[in-house]
Amino acid sequence: QAGKGEAGLLGSTFEIVYGTCALLNGVLIDMASPKHLLMCCLLASAAVNVCIGASSSLFPMVVLWGANGFIQSFGWPSVTNVFLAWFPDPASRGAWYSLLSTCQNAGAALVPLLVSAFVARSSWRAALYVPAVAAVAIAMLLGCCMYGSPTAYANGGSRRKNSLEVEETPKLPRGLARMLTQQVLLNRALWLMALNYFCISLLRTCLSDWSTVFLREAKGLSMQTAARCLFMLETGGFAGSLAAGSLSDRLFDGRRGPVVALCSALIAPALLCLLNAEGPLLLQACYAWLGFCAFPVHVLLGLFSREVVAPHVSSSAGGFVKCIAQVGGAFAGYPLGRLQQSAGWNGVFLMLAAIAVVSAMAALPLWSTTAQQGPLRCRQGTVADFTEMNNMSNAPSASPRKEGLSHSPRKLRKSE
Repeated sequence: QAGKGEAGLLGSTFEIVYGTCALLNGVLIDMASPKHLLMCCLLASAAVNVCIGASSSLFPMVVLWGANGFIQSFGWPSVTNVFLAWFPDPASRGAWYSLLSTCQNAGAALVPLLVSAFVARSSWRAALYVPAVAAVAIAMLLGCCMYGSPTAYANGGSRRKNSLEVEETPKLPRGLARMLTQQVLLNRALWLMALNYFCISLLRTCLSDWSTVFLREAKGLSMQTAARCLFMLETGGFAGSLAAGSLSDRLFDGRRGPVVALCSALIAPALLCLLNAEGPLLLQACYAWLGFCAFPVHVLLGLFSREVVAPHVSSSAGGFVKCIAQVGGAFAGYPLGRLQQSAGWNGVFLMLAAIAVVSAMAALPLWSTTAQQGPLRCRQGTVADFTEMNNMSNAPSASPRKEGLSHSPRKLRKSE
């Protein structure tokens, strides 16, 4: 029977592989069709889940779980590329991005409830087979219904060439290596985001992966009650993510830094309250508080990191920050399991509270950081808006308005 350290090895492997690939495949994600990437990733992840369910020893599971991390590293960046194509205005897309990101909370909130039910009725393998079936169904749905950009939708998904259509596969911009170095690797704001994201990812992964064990061992709760606590964590994250995007748009004019700093600062008190709380209702309230504060940071940094760089390196910037975050998530696996064995749960939560303080300090210098791209004239991302922008950019006498485009809009690649 595997111990806490061996069980944590699975989580650490996933986080390390996911983060490394998120850093390396940014350019490829920007060049490829997000629709095709998403479909292939869903089908491949389903196959890996089935293989893990058919395995019985630790080593094959570790290898397959690492392969799952590689596959899933293409997923969310591709979703983000679709989103940025449809919602190009930094001053209004925060709320929409938060709404989009709540799909993670909705799925994660259902996981502990559904998994516990499937495991109780069948075996742990059912917890892998059911998501595999769902992934195949979603892949088929994307193939039928999704368009990667307004251009693809306007042309009905066809491959005919016309004056409003750009090349399906864009060419690499000149000076890409220098742009990556200057705007990503030497970007002070990205390093601060990476440090904050490292801490938040460690905290969030710890709460997601170890809460069931903590609540049963330290608080004496049943598996069903512990699952309700995790449900409240995701529910609080759902509400916090929605609120964070709207607040960053309406109160801070599209600046994500203030919301990231405030949410990070409120995590440490919540962790200390969780450590000393007794009773199911109070514990569920603490988990809702933690979700409300931790998940918005995770959501906004995914968008924030892409807004402070040029469009051609947006996925690389997001991948760089995500890579550092995944290292933090990896520390919530095997290292945290070893710490719990030596220092107990009190030592674990005191360390997590200190990490939360570090995350807040890293976010404070980002308070006044704004998106590199100025406000765009189109504000809803509709096909008509993009057609008008294209006509304006092609007109000989077109010139930016004071409150409109500060530069010509980048051409949209054709992506289905």
